[in-house]
Amino acid sequence: MNLTPVRYLLPSLAILLTLTSCTEAPTEAQAVTPATVKLYTVTDDEQLNSRHFVGRVDAVSTVDLAFQVGGRVTDLAVQQGQIVPAGELLVALDPTDYQLALQQTTVQLEQAKRDLARGLPLREQGILTPSDFDQLQTSYDIAKVAQENAKRNAGYTRLNAPFDALVTRRLIERYATVAGGTPVLRVQNISELRVHINVPEQIMRLVSDSNDYQVYVRLSDKATERYPLVYREHATEADPFTQTYQVSFALPRMPDVNLLPGMTVNVVTQKQQASGKVSVPVSALDTSTPEQFFVWQYDTDSQRVQRIPVQVGTVHEQQVEILSGLNQGAQVVSAGIYQLQNGQLVRPFSAY
Repeated sequence: MNLTPVRYLLPSLAILLTLTSCTEAPTEAQAVTPATVKLYTVTDDEQLNSRHFVGRVDAVSTVDLAFQVGGRVTDLAVQQGQIVPAGELLVALDPTDYQLALQQTTVQLEQAKRDLARGLPLREQGILTPSDFDQLQTSYDIAKVAQENAKRNAGYTRLNAPFDALVTRRLIERYATVAGGTPVLRVQNISELRVHINVPEQIMRLVSDSNDYQVYVRLSDKATERYPLVYREHATEADPFTQTYQVSFALPRMPDVNLLPGMTVNVVTQKQQASGKVSVPVSALDTSTPEQFFVWQYDTDSQRVQRIPVQVGTVHEQQVEILSGLNQGAQVVSAGIYQLQNGQLVRPFSAY
């Protein structure tokens, strides 16, 4: 039997089988799996125009109140933490001695007034010498001054709130005897609150007009409510240790918000007019090419990414300013950019 033809057919059969296997459709395991990427939607550069500061809440002023006369404290109804409206009573002394002194000076004034009235016709008749008449006039003037002084001292026995006062500390107790000038209450003027921030000198150089900025306060980092602030004043001498300048703003009292002097808040300054530029996270910037920066832009229709060149500006915190190459509303990859290729199919990351 001749087997030579079969020997020559075997290589041809092997080649035919190989070609057949190559033309088979790829299995599900061999299909391309889209890469999962995190996207960032390009918006106006609010973060580049805004800055965040830690603000300290303070009162307009803090005052230690004292009586101008001495005596025994009889009325001390205020409590620490209480807000007393302007003009209402805070503390009172026993007025008995001062009322008696006022009555005494009133009687003396009436007597001096009668003596002066009797001496006037006598002086006109020449019976009373000029020096004696001057003595009567002087006695009347002295009695009048004494009555005014007694009346004023009697009024000093009541200590009223000079403004809307927050009582921060009682320095004496009821029935205590105090001397004139001894502090009895520490109060704070909260007709409005003050919020102080410390601004670095680099930022102070950029501010030419306080009206160019909107300033508001948030009670915490997660709070959504914004309360506007009004500029009041700023220090012109830098802090010797931090090299910052203190800027003070006014915050109207909010009865529904328990905001007290000494608390801290989040203060945000925002330029009135935005620059129109856009920004992206620093992580979205492709710096693999030294002479040119790129970002990876995502196309919603094709679900693919494209590497496009951009011109960058300043960097603020974790955002980089894009001068050209991107428009608002564009979507760029913000994580894992160095694993991508032009035209690669990707899948936006939604949640863990």
